[in-house]
Amino acid sequence: MRKRVPMLIIGVVALAVGAIHATAQAVPTVANSAFAPAPQPEYVDNARSFVATIDFQSALSGTSAGVVVANVATPGTAFLKPDLTVTSIADGAVLRTTTMPNPALAYAEHAGFTGQAGRTQVLVPYDSRIEQIKLAGPAGATVATVDTTAAVRDYCVANPNDPDCHESDLSVDAVAAPGPLFGVIGRPVTITVASTVANAGPDGPTEAKVERKVVAGAGITVTPSAPDTTPATIAVGTPQRLEKTYTVTCGQPGPRTLDFTTTVTPRRASVVDARADNNQRTARLTLDCAVPVTINIQPGIAQNWITLYAPFVPTAVLTTRAGEYGNPLAFDATKIVASATRFGSPDVLQRGQGVRDINNRILKVFSLEPNERTVDLDLDALLNFGPPRDALTRTDTTACVFGKFTSGPSTQTSFYGCDTINIIP
Repeated sequence: MRKRVPMLIIGVVALAVGAIHATAQAVPTVANSAFAPAPQPEYVDNARSFVATIDFQSALSGTSAGVVVANVATPGTAFLKPDLTVTSIADGAVLRTTTMPNPALAYAEHAGFTGQAGRTQVLVPYDSRIEQIKLAGPAGATVATVDTTAAVRDYCVANPNDPDCHESDLSVDAVAAPGPLFGVIGRPVTITVASTVANAGPDGPTEAKVERKVVAGAGITVTPSAPDTTPATIAVGTPQRLEKTYTVTCGQPGPRTLDFTTTVTPRRASVVDARADNNQRTARLTLDCAVPVTINIQPGIAQNWITLYAPFVPTAVLTTRAGEYGNPLAFDATKIVASATRFGSPDVLQRGQGVRDINNRILKVFSLEPNERTVDLDLDALLNFGPPRDALTRTDTTACVFGKFTSGPSTQTSFYGCDTINIIP
């Protein structure tokens, strides 16, 4: 005949768990005056415990079936059989370790202690910082692990006046993702995203986790692409600005989207943020991805001399094949829309400025190539941009063309190309 030896902890659990329902406040306080408490650190509150339900497959193997915070004291276990080590962990560090009898071990006459499969409970002293409870056998092998964060959160939601529970209305107040006016296929650009997070209280400062992630649309890539979580301690009424830099590269022409999302949540499960509607914000950046092209400023003049007070600067935009001059896509310069095309320094064009063709039209010509000697059989576009003093300065060494070309019956796509220049008085 097999029988179990009564164990003190099982008796306490039976009293505690029998009253546990869905939430911790439904558990009555159970006196445990018959037990002498084991020495415990100051943060252990003997009026409450984690009650973890474990499905034991054997004495050395089990899985968590849930955990709640209950108003029941944890019995002292120093004088009992230490065949199960219970470790409380927070922030990856051990807060407390104790030993207790293994509920999955039973005593059989003439056989000693043997493993018994089944569901039972383990009581562990409560601490609002604890994130995980680990059960280990005598040799140190893990028997089961229990995630306690949801239990702490549920307890604090149900008991907002508990001194270990806090309330903070965390929020993402702004996400700003300013980008350049346009990008160029194959050429990386840097985008710095600024997020503002705040704490409206009433409690603080509050440890928080700020997650930032980006979702790139088709035809554009971003690095880093993985979500990033940053710790922050946010005082009440003192917003914080966090910046993150991304490298973005256009892969296809046309407008391409990037969605930058910032989310803030409490670091501790004991901090209740009752408002979830302001914890996340997304900013969308639409980047105009331009087709790279080859231009030849002052065709026939290798030095590309420019006088700022000249009436115009002749500039050829060349028709090229895919791969020619390193351009990834073929380009037909005769489809340029003159009214939507500008000339100037790179900075001027990124500000949406620059000068137009003085006649507001393109001339279809067989232009000299950049070597100033070769003329191929592709019709190019010649434009006369001016006056240059409105688009260049004496210190500029590069001039560019940014504009539109027709790429379909009702579609216009951007293009961009640059050439070196020499400014003369």
